[in-house]
Amino acid sequence: MLTKFFGHYTKFSYQDVLTPFSSDYNWMLLISFLLAVFVFVLGSINNPKQNEKLMKIIVFTIVALEISRQLWAVSMGNYLWSEMLPLHLCGIQIFLMPLMLKTKLPLLKNFVYLTAFPGALAALLFNETVFYKYPVFHFQSIQTFVIHTLIMIVPIFLMVFDGFRPQLKYILPSTGLIVLIALFDGFVNVITDGNYLFIASAPTDTPIAWVADVTGWPGYIPVMIIIVVIIWLILVLPFTIAEKFNKPLTSADYKFRKQRR
Repeated sequence: MLTKFFGHYTKFSYQDVLTPFSSDYNWMLLISFLLAVFVFVLGSINNPKQNEKLMKIIVFTIVALEISRQLWAVSMGNYLWSEMLPLHLCGIQIFLMPLMLKTKLPLLKNFVYLTAFPGALAALLFNETVFYKYPVFHFQSIQTFVIHTLIMIVPIFLMVFDGFRPQLKYILPSTGLIVLIALFDGFVNVITDGNYLFIASAPTDTPIAWVADVTGWPGYIPVMIIIVVIIWLILVLPFTIAEKFNKPLTSADYKFRKQRR
């Protein structure tokens, strides 16, 4: 039983593994949704101090889950440097999120929001890590769904319970950061023959593959960067517009209105 639960994907037949939007996969999505609901219900009954502690627990759990995945990969006796390094958008959150909690830098909060939320959502919907490789009841499948659910929760939790609001001015520096990360991942891809950030090739059954079918490689890379920036704008602009129309009354506005009266 344990051997099967922790086994490598080469040990499983095709009919046993998760496939996109199969019944097993849909059950995992439902459980992920219920986990998110539980966390937010818990946050709604906590006081701010308790929510601060809960956020630390969530981030610690994310880091612990990634470490457990690394230990599992090493235990297989054939660690794949081309696949297992935490260098995808969600993997780098194990570095970004603790640093964000420690420094509380607005740039890091915005970058985590822009990368963690859409990245984890995409990973839950189009996950090449487990699709066609592992069954639903396997360490890698369960770890993948839990960690991506928690990663997606973090920035939303900060908005709901910590007052965080994404700002348009951080789009440009965030774009610069993601380009630097892509360059680093590209260098690692050359050394390991990997595909971190999906720079070397587009993963199958994903929107990236749909773009690559039209543009080819490496044409899909700049197109995907443009798409990412558009997604970021969609994620930020509603808050910018809301802030503009709900701007608090400034002292200058107050004096002007007082004089008119």
